[in-house]
Amino acid sequence: MSLDARLDNVLQCLQQNGLSAAEFISAVLNSRDALHADVQESLTMNVAEICSMPNSRVSVFAWATTFAQHEMDLGELGGDEPDVGDDEEEEDNRTYLDQPKKRQCRAAQRNIVLQTIKAVVIISICLQSTNERCNCLQGWMGIFMKSTCVPEKVVEVMAHAGLSISLSAIYNAVASISEEISCNIKKEVCTLCTAFAYDNFDIAFITNQPTLENRSSFVSATSATVIPLHGVDESNADALRCSATMWACDPKNPSPTSFLLMNEMRSFLSLHKRDTCNRQTNPTQPSPRELAFAWHVRAILVHYGRNFEHFLNKLGEPEAVQRIPVHKTNQIPCRSMDIKQSTTDRNSEVLDELFQQGGIGDERESGFNAGHDVNMSEHVILVHRDLLTKE
Repeated sequence: MSLDARLDNVLQCLQQNGLSAAEFISAVLNSRDALHADVQESLTMNVAEICSMPNSRVSVFAWATTFAQHEMDLGELGGDEPDVGDDEEEEDNRTYLDQPKKRQCRAAQRNIVLQTIKAVVIISICLQSTNERCNCLQGWMGIFMKSTCVPEKVVEVMAHAGLSISLSAIYNAVASISEEISCNIKKEVCTLCTAFAYDNFDIAFITNQPTLENRSSFVSATSATVIPLHGVDESNADALRCSATMWACDPKNPSPTSFLLMNEMRSFLSLHKRDTCNRQTNPTQPSPRELAFAWHVRAILVHYGRNFEHFLNKLGEPEAVQRIPVHKTNQIPCRSMDIKQSTTDRNSEVLDELFQQGGIGDERESGFNAGHDVNMSEHVILVHRDLLTKE
């Protein structure tokens, strides 16, 4: 009789007895009958092969991940708080003797979490040993060690132990991620409907034993991100195609071809005339701005005063004035740049680098690639930054 025929007979027998395959396996594993020992041993000895089956591999790993995260507080791994609550427990000696200490309860919870972590690690090692594609935990560990500059010898030891992917796999993963991010940056920036935002960050490379030849160094670099403009799409993208018009009427243009209808002072005066926030609509009531100031004074008294806490439920929220609707924007981080933008020239270098990462530029420049780059000479690019940058 073939294997399929025997399998059909067994499944039909289980169906006649009202048992599913999962219920049958669970009952066998939980049985204490000596006659079932051989079946239990067969299941436990072949659990790695069963878990590595194509139809069960994803479910097993999802179960392991869910089991590790279910109601487990990994923040408890940091240690105990010394003698918290011991004074209250010593007030009643019977209660103190009958109930376990809080320290013991926290230690028991940590042990459970550690056992769960060890179980997930062991399962991940078994899955990766049977199929090299089941390397989710190993991939996380490899990328983490790469980002924290762990020595390559340590990475090799972890890879041989089954806790990390190999060095070549880590390098390939980093290269793949970098290439994917670079494509996303160029895809978004080439639409010319995005803005750039960048700022400086500092890194201190500390040497354990600094000498005259090997000193500790302090590096100031630049990080940037691409922000898609909300409300600007293909239908109104020409709204940003006004570089020539703005330069023609710019006061810094040595030979302007047009002039503004009003200067900055007159435009500010017109804004004040149209301002309704600081104007009283009713002579007997304060203006909206005064009402906002009054709410902030009440909030300071309620939150920081000693005798005003009971007014918290009556504080409410300030009245909205020209509310700006909230919109979620997905930003794309750019590659960090080893540029210290403390001067105007350095800021220009940052912008050149950002335009190069985005695949845009001026077609009149020598480094412009007509086959891949997009001409931005007629468009306005918004850049957000502090210090020497003017938006």
